[in-house]
Amino acid sequence: MLDRMIVAAALCRRLVARLGTFMGYAAGWGFILCAAFITFDVLARRFLGFSSQSTTELTGYALAFGISWALAHALTCRAHVRIDVLINFLPAKIRYPMHLLSLAALAVFIGFVAKGAWELVDESLLFGATDISVLRTPLWIPQGLWTFGILVFLVLILLMLAESTLLVLAGRGSEAEALLHQRTYDEEAAEALEACGAADAVPPAAIANGATK
Repeated sequence: MLDRMIVAAALCRRLVARLGTFMGYAAGWGFILCAAFITFDVLARRFLGFSSQSTTELTGYALAFGISWALAHALTCRAHVRIDVLINFLPAKIRYPMHLLSLAALAVFIGFVAKGAWELVDESLLFGATDISVLRTPLWIPQGLWTFGILVFLVLILLMLAESTLLVLAGRGSEAEALLHQRTYDEEAAEALEACGAADAVPPAAIANGATK
């Protein structure tokens, strides 16, 4: 029964993680489009004598929802900053519950953020609020995109917490730790080598021994 629950939780977590990955790539391309738009606006103002007059507004929206849309993908990749000082020296029986506690604390915090974000969107819809700008953008649109990213992040946290808790209860705490633990130096070095196309040039053992320095 416990194994079936773990499989179900893992499946749900992977589905939401895929959505988070898509949102993360969308956020990245959104930042690239922001840079292109700003460049065009600066050049048009300098050489063509006109401006869109909406650079700050549109790029501000893209930055806001782009950050929230990247949160879930960053959690899946274990890319969020986490300070591990003592936990690595603790025995497994204490270390595994500590990982769960840290994720539960994150869930509580993001839960409050999601509640506030939803209330903000609801208030903008209620009053028909618009930005004080040339475009007069209805505020519920950028706020809704921002809130959606936070909600997906919260759902992924809860699914990871459920899966990890079940793994610990099933005596598979090492699998839960692999899902939640901060990335090691070896993993980060391997990712950097892969990004520059040198992953096959240096064996993992050489990375661990510091041969890439």
